[in-house]
Amino acid sequence: MKEATVKLKEGKLSYRSEGSGEPLILLHSLGTSGESWSEVMEPLARKFSVYAVDMMGHGDSDKPGRNYEIPDYARNIVDFMDALKLEKARIIGNSVGAILSVEIAASYPHRVSRQVLVGCPARETPWERMEGLMLAALKYDMEGNPRPMTMEDLSLSYAHPTPRLLEQLNRLKARAGLWCKKTHIAIFLWDIVPRLPKISCPTLVLYGAKDELRQKEQVLLKGIKGARYTLIEDAGHVPQVDAPAAFLKAVMDFL
Repeated sequence: MKEATVKLKEGKLSYRSEGSGEPLILLHSLGTSGESWSEVMEPLARKFSVYAVDMMGHGDSDKPGRNYEIPDYARNIVDFMDALKLEKARIIGNSVGAILSVEIAASYPHRVSRQVLVGCPARETPWERMEGLMLAALKYDMEGNPRPMTMEDLSLSYAHPTPRLLEQLNRLKARAGLWCKKTHIAIFLWDIVPRLPKISCPTLVLYGAKDELRQKEQVLLKGIKGARYTLIEDAGHVPQVDAPAAFLKAVMDFL
């Protein structure tokens, strides 16, 4: 696996790459990095050229000098593709990474051949988004930095929490710092509903059976024409970590 960076207009974007074949871009969840795909990257790389990106403000990527909205993060990924001369790619996005995939597929449809939306948030109304924003505020201290997670916190998102996973997530969230909250705010300011009918590429909607966001699956399935659906048992919000073998089977069958 190669670790590299590419210089974009607003800073350095870091990524991990492995394999050969058609390009496949992996977009991580809030506060983490491309490291979150380590359980499945090598098997995916047997069929594809895989790029696990650290979104701006996260991992080893730079922290921009201005606040970002979801279209800004999406534009970064398109700029990343341009820099690497990737005309079109498959995308797998988890959580906020799935939101970015939706925005890319809606705004730049010629750049996405297929997408997998993993644990995608799909809040339909301004009230839902405002409520989520108020609850999210409890996860940050007075300076806006993420509060350290506990094993109890971890069990809300993962079916199989471990102390090692807890250490990894707290390390990555601390590294993102204020950008955890900045990205959280961007999520709740963005409305997914009008973007869904603009998606024309084949789409797989995937949730872990224990993911609390699964209750919004019908928003995606009704909004995206022809979307397929897969549920992974014994998995939470990050099924590629909870159940990597089942995740790989579902994703590879679709890709």
